[in-house]
Amino acid sequence: MINNTIMKLKKKLVGMFILSFLLADVSAFAQKPLTLKECISYSLSNNSNIKIANYNVDISQKKITEQLGNYLPQINVSGELDDNLKLTTQLMPAEMMGGTPGTYFPVKFGNKYSMSGGVQLTQKLYDPTSLLMIKTAKINNNISELNQQKTSEHTAYNISLVYYQALIIQMQINVLKSTLLASEKSLNSIELKYHNGMAKKIDVDKIRVSYNNTTSQLEQAELSYSQSLNTLKYNMGMPMDSTIVLTDTTIDESWDIFISDTLTKFQIDNVFDYQLKKANLSLMQMDKRTKVSAFMPSLSFFGNYNFNAMRQEFTFFDADKDWYPSSGIGIKLTIPIFDGLQRNSRLAQSKINIKIANENLLFAEQTIKVDISNYEMQYKNALDNINREKENLDLAESVYKNTQLEYQQGTGSTLDLIQSESSYMVAQNTYFNKLLNLYIALIELEKAKGSLTSFINNLK
Repeated sequence: MINNTIMKLKKKLVGMFILSFLLADVSAFAQKPLTLKECISYSLSNNSNIKIANYNVDISQKKITEQLGNYLPQINVSGELDDNLKLTTQLMPAEMMGGTPGTYFPVKFGNKYSMSGGVQLTQKLYDPTSLLMIKTAKINNNISELNQQKTSEHTAYNISLVYYQALIIQMQINVLKSTLLASEKSLNSIELKYHNGMAKKIDVDKIRVSYNNTTSQLEQAELSYSQSLNTLKYNMGMPMDSTIVLTDTTIDESWDIFISDTLTKFQIDNVFDYQLKKANLSLMQMDKRTKVSAFMPSLSFFGNYNFNAMRQEFTFFDADKDWYPSSGIGIKLTIPIFDGLQRNSRLAQSKINIKIANENLLFAEQTIKVDISNYEMQYKNALDNINREKENLDLAESVYKNTQLEYQQGTGSTLDLIQSESSYMVAQNTYFNKLLNLYIALIELEKAKGSLTSFINNLK
């Protein structure tokens, strides 16, 4: 009994050890820094919009099968059982039975029960409308696939924006922590001097105000960082209670990733909006062909085999009772002649829809070129700004450090220290805002070119 208890206890301990090991492994995976490509890769399997787009592709593929099945043999089995509760009564001339001429007597015809069954087969031999509907289903499938790719690209676009935002905020947090640490040292130093009668109360208050302002900015930055991570997890399709850590290897401050002459290098067929407009034009052209086919004849083959029986009693399953079979085959030709000009009206509508689709395609092409031109100018402007702001930040940092050194040596004033720190903080905020604008402009440009996926895949 004691041995059994010990064995059970050992099994529980082993199970707890394995469970704790697995949980530790999952936790370690969750803590692994994720690159931008890894975040996007995760979203491909977990983002709800991408899942829905994938389901729509599956539906469009099934619709192709549905249209193909419309041209395959159609076989149906039918059966019918009638119980004539009241047989039909007809009046017969009485003189037929030797009665008085001009009078009638009632007669009931038929059987109380009747049963019939049969098999029917139909096969389309020539039906241009059905053939074109198969091609239409394939175009719709192509549109669904393009929408799926567009959804994936849009998800990657959202993730990229939030990812870079989070990385830049993290950079800002690191700088703020360093600044806060230096401010804290200055505050401790001035408080010590004040207690020793070597500094004024107003100098202590000035540095404390600066310290509190930096603390508030740090808290706000940390809040923004947490919100960015939540938004990132939302776009990835990751549970909100999951832990996510980002890597900082994708921030490139060398600014060598800009490519000029964008309009001469991009391929408009890479842009999903343009591809969708072209596919829609093909769909409208196919719709016109379908409407034209409605004027053409169709030919089909049919065959059937039927059997029936009539009884006064319900004895259909008696082996000695007779059943009466019948069968037949044939060919059916349908030639449209006149339908009140409905087909003509539908064809006219299709021709107008083609004109609309053509205009939409031309408009999309012009819109894409304008967008690329504008985003290229925005990126050039952002690139110029970031170089200037980077230089300004380095200068502000140098002034701040020199002022700190002078203050520690007793040759600098409290006012100079606070002003240099304030200028440094302003330069930081401006730089990080411009840095974020730079990456937003780059992502917008790559998305407009239809090359966002390639850009992300080429990241180190």
